[in-house]
Parts: sequence; structure tokens; C-alpha cells
Amino acid sequence: MPIRLDERLTEIARLAEGADTVCDVGSDHGKLACWLVQTGRAARVIATDISAPSLKKAERLAEELGLADEVPTRVGDGLDPIADGEADVVVIAGMGGDLIARILERAREQGKRFGRFVLSPNTHAERVREQLQRMGHTVVHDGSVGCAGKDYTVIATREGGEEKFDALQLAFGKFFATDGEFRARAAAELAQINGLLAGNPGAASLAERKRLLEEALKECAE
Repeated sequence: MPIRLDERLTEIARLAEGADTVCDVGSDHGKLACWLVQTGRAARVIATDISAPSLKKAERLAEELGLADEVPTRVGDGLDPIADGEADVVVIAGMGGDLIARILERAREQGKRFGRFVLSPNTHAERVREQLQRMGHTVVHDGSVGCAGKDYTVIATREGGEEKFDALQLAFGKFFATDGEFRARAAAELAQINGLLAGNPGAASLAERKRLLEEALKECAE
């Protein structure tokens, strides 16, 4: 039974491929984990989830596909069930940026190191970028992918180096200024914010976001 991935998971899979062992944190249904093994993109994927009932879905899918040995499952919080260096690539997707940042910080405090991260926060991508500045990783991809009518951030890193982002890079990504699609997305968001501010001019968070968008668009035009 071939597995089909949506656009977001397809991009995550592309950035995660080529690993011996991948850890899929918050694996849920297990489609990504099983697809990576089924298509030969990874030899082994450890699927983890804090919820045992959720992880059962991944277990069932792996068993149905005859991949139970290649897709082991572990219940636990974040990267707690994974030993230092046990996975070459860690995927964390489908959760908020604050939670992803917390998982990364906990792993750092525990002294755990991993070769690559592929991260796709649903919200607050800036929190993930802030945390990556403390991780000793270099961001090699920081873009957006459209899926089901929404844009999702996908960030890929490799171990080594040190990042220092400015305010615009924290908000919009390391490579926003050279992203050919950023200007259209930013202009659309700016128009939406202007409409909201017309009805609520005192909204400080919207005003700050507007300022950042205007600065980013100006930088793209230079």
C-alpha cells in the first residue's frame, strides 16, 4: 500500500532523506515515518509521541506495511526517549513553535546532539529560530510551503557553526530577502493587517508586525 504525503510532509521528507536513522517526534499517524522507510529515504525511523493512543496509529500502520522492525515506536515527551546521537536526523512538525523550542532546549540541556533537524512549526516560527541560535547548528533551509490553503514554515539545519539572526530574519526566515515568493506573501499579509488596524488602530502586536513587514519589503526591494 503506497503512502501519499501532503505538500508539507513531502517537503519535510525531502529535507530529511539520506539518513540512516530518523527520529519523528510527535509522529501521530506515522505516515512520514513509514514513507521514509518504504521509499528507501531512511533505513530506520524511530516514531515517538507523548500520547500512547496516538502512537498506536503509527504502530498499526507500520505493522500493516510490514515495517514494524524498521519503524519502532516509543512513548515519551519530545526527545526524552532518544539517546544522544541515536538519530542522524530529528523531525519535529505539527506543533507550535514554543513547544518545538522547548523540546530543543531540553535536549540541549541533557547534552544530546543530533546531526540534522527538520522543523515545521504551526505557529511562532520565530521562537524556533531564537532557539536554534543556541543549538550550535547552521540553518541550511528556511522556507515556506503551501498546504491545504495555508503556508507552513519548514526549517532544516546541520550540526556545526553558529547562527545570529537579525529581527527580520527571526520574523521571516534566514533567507527571506532572496525568497522569490516572500514579497507576494508579505504584501498579502500587510494588506490584511492594514484592514484589521483600520478597525482597531490601537492593536500593538499588529502595529509591530506591520512595521516588520514594511521593513522586510523595503529590504527586498533594495
